[in-house]
Amino acid sequence: MLATACLGVAATFLFQDFSFINELGISETNLFIVKKVLRVVLNDLFMLLFIGAWFREKKITRLAIAVQLIDSLILLPVYLYFKLSWEGTSEISAPLLSQFHRLIINPTLMILLIPAVYFQKIKLKK
Repeated sequence: MLATACLGVAATFLFQDFSFINELGISETNLFIVKKVLRVVLNDLFMLLFIGAWFREKKITRLAIAVQLIDSLILLPVYLYFKLSWEGTSEISAPLLSQFHRLIINPTLMILLIPAVYFQKIKLKK
């Protein structure tokens, strides 16, 4: 499971262009949105698989699902709104949006969850 999750995240990064979507014949803006949403969903699903396999605790997996929902349903639409309003569909972003992009589109939130869980476990042992 862990290997599958890691390979999935790596494959999502390596093949993030999702060139097969270009054949849908949709506008450039909608194409940009579909690709970003697909990347977020795939990254988060693979990270959920990773977290579930690593910790093997339903409580932690539920927390990861909550983080994923916040990422997908709140932060991603905010990012897409500002990105498309300010810069359009270009892949190069201003510094602020670039960091926001890394936080949301890449599995950064889910990766940050792992040390947070370990920190919590250590704190509870004391």
